[in-house]
Amino acid sequence: MKYRKIAGLFVLGLLVGCSTTNLDLSSADNHKAYAGSLTLTWQYPKSAEILLNGKRYVGEWSDRRCITPTCRGEYESVQGIHRSHIRRGAAKLLADDNSALNCEWVSHFKEYIGICSSSDGMQYRLQSEPSPPGEKSDA
Repeated sequence: MKYRKIAGLFVLGLLVGCSTTNLDLSSADNHKAYAGSLTLTWQYPKSAEILLNGKRYVGEWSDRRCITPTCRGEYESVQGIHRSHIRRGAAKLLADDNSALNCEWVSHFKEYIGICSSSDGMQYRLQSEPSPPGEKSDA
């Protein structure tokens, strides 16, 4: 019995350590045009990686709980106890050529809405599925 518990905890540790979230990036002016993807890992340190237009950007990300309606953004209308699951996150990422991407988002459970801005002024929409509240998916 003791060995089963230890084996179960080991497998659970592997699953938790490998947890990632993948988000799509699209051009800010054309939401249907796929531009790249952001991968967030949940194991400490919280690392982030973006593959965008053939470049790989890497860095770390952080998040915090949203308390104010302004912080909640698109999720402002979430009711009651579910508000405690709304978080605001950010990542600062660099490519090998020292070009930078700064990303900010708001999340509710596994739904993410945000934007990434590059050092050359380009902006990319950051979103997971399903679509944000009030918006229908075109898929």
